[in-house]
Amino acid sequence: MRIGSGQPIALTKLEFRLMQALLAQAGKAVHSDRLLILVWGHRGSGDRQLLKQLVHRLRHKIEPDPGMPQLLQTAAVSGYKLVVD
Repeated sequence: MRIGSGQPIALTKLEFRLMQALLAQAGKAVHSDRLLILVWGHRGSGDRQLLKQLVHRLRHKIEPDPGMPQLLQTAAVSGYKLVVD
């Protein structure tokens, strides 16, 4: 994967699934429960803490300043959204 014209970014399978789920709804909030299903499947093997950790790792790979996310934002109370131009 590549952000803009930057260097390629290597993603794990779970990071890729998360990015894919967010890209499919780019610009819209995706509820955490939906992301858990899309990333970990219907087995429910994921939980909100694992999702938070996965988002944290992904932000460190795609954000210029992970502490002030511009691309992968937390949506108020519901989940996360990917902001694209």
